[in-house]
Amino acid sequence: INSTPLPFAYVAHLRTFLMIYLALLHVETTAHFGWVSILPLFATSWGLLGIEAASVECERPFRWSSNHLPLGKMCIVVAKNVSQTLDDVKIGIRRRRR
Repeated sequence: INSTPLPFAYVAHLRTFLMIYLALLHVETTAHFGWVSILPLFATSWGLLGIEAASVECERPFRWSSNHLPLGKMCIVVAKNVSQTLDDVKIGIRRRRR
């Protein structure tokens, strides 16, 4: 997952389409409703660009920044669980031998 980023053409197409859509949306909405539409347009643009930014973050889920999956901590928990299971198995084997 981590070593397979989205194809460049796909990302470029989505970003280009999003920017053209937002530019045309602003022009059309401002022409039709006037300056009253600025705040709703800002909120819509912020939301759509935020979704695009989130998709970029989801493209690489295992980095060491604050909003990525804590893979190191997950590995430590798994190692402790496996160690505990192996210890439990060893105890069970010892009890059966007696």
